[in-house]
Amino acid sequence: MEHDRLSENEVAERAGTTVERIRELVGLGVLDRTDDGFARNAVMHARVVADLERKGIDANALAAAIAAGELTLGYLESAGRRHPRSDRTFAELADDMGIALPVLERIFVAFGFPRPAPDEPVREEDVLGLRSLPLLFGAGIGEGEVLRLARVWGDGARKIAQFQQHYFHATVEEPFRQRGLRDNEAFEAALREVGMRAGRSGENLLAWLFRRHVETFGVEHQFAHVETALEHAGVRARPPKEVEAVAFADLTGYTTLTEEAGDEVAADVALSLASLVSEIASDHGGEVVKMLGDGVHFHFVDPSEAVAASLDLVGKVRPGGLPPAHIGVNAGPMIFDEGDYFGRTVNVAARIASQAGPDQVFVGAPVVEVVTPNGFRFVDAGTFALKGIAEPVPIFEAVPDDR
Repeated sequence: MEHDRLSENEVAERAGTTVERIRELVGLGVLDRTDDGFARNAVMHARVVADLERKGIDANALAAAIAAGELTLGYLESAGRRHPRSDRTFAELADDMGIALPVLERIFVAFGFPRPAPDEPVREEDVLGLRSLPLLFGAGIGEGEVLRLARVWGDGARKIAQFQQHYFHATVEEPFRQRGLRDNEAFEAALREVGMRAGRSGENLLAWLFRRHVETFGVEHQFAHVETALEHAGVRARPPKEVEAVAFADLTGYTTLTEEAGDEVAADVALSLASLVSEIASDHGGEVVKMLGDGVHFHFVDPSEAVAASLDLVGKVRPGGLPPAHIGVNAGPMIFDEGDYFGRTVNVAARIASQAGPDQVFVGAPVVEVVTPNGFRFVDAGTFALKGIAEPVPIFEAVPDDR
């Protein structure tokens, strides 16, 4: 069994530096050495110091911050860990997979990673993560479609990873700072009491969420194929595709609020809005396509639910302490790609929203044509010239029956 303490030669070799450099860091107080050698984490600390120096932070500055009690290297140990490298370079991996190296480089960039150098050793985990690429290309899928897949996956994972770090700093660490701990002390305490105990719960949560969502959309996809089979067999005609709806909601006066109350208040408003719209979308069978700061882009399979949800939102924002909302709804064909919806129907909905005033829900004529009002009615609001739309567009206001 390998001993727990390391010699300076072992630390230097594993950290990829010289014995002289290790001695220098000991002299500065950056690394700790006892009579029986170094703790194993000295390797990570030495690597981190080298990484920080490459970013323009020299070891003398680090030593001064450590001596002042403002900095410890404990929480940086994870940054000093190195994932095992395989014995192959990216050029060799591309050749083994039968993929041109420039294509592999473009896929890596689409995932959101730096472009790999041809002679750079590949991480073992990279080999596992990329092993499906030959299957995709072997099935006749073109480079453009593979890059599209990489962009969607990479962007989703990047946003989650980025938010997790922001959330940990702004939310998890804050109670420790409020106890009077210094910034670094609060970070280390949060890591020790929350981060370490959580372990890989974030990865497990992400995997669970992915499985649940795949289950939902996978079943829909399978049923669509069943309908196609029944239609081709002459057993049952496939039901015509239902007209779907899109809605854009914005908070009136959000910019003024930001100027007068400050960014923190505006951020709290945006957070409250995000929570509210998620509940409303769930209650009405819709989905939040994306948050737009002071607004939201909805998609609904049922246009009548789009109207009902919009009226629901307008009625709840003020009691929830938020500025009044104005909403635009439209129905018709849309293109779905990379997690978003596109097309004229979407563009018109956004323009309709800009015409609505506080507490108003404006809808396009296609909505009126397909929706049977229930609990609300449509009132002709006039014909509007919308920016970027060639012909004037008739617009109606959705009004609750009790108003």
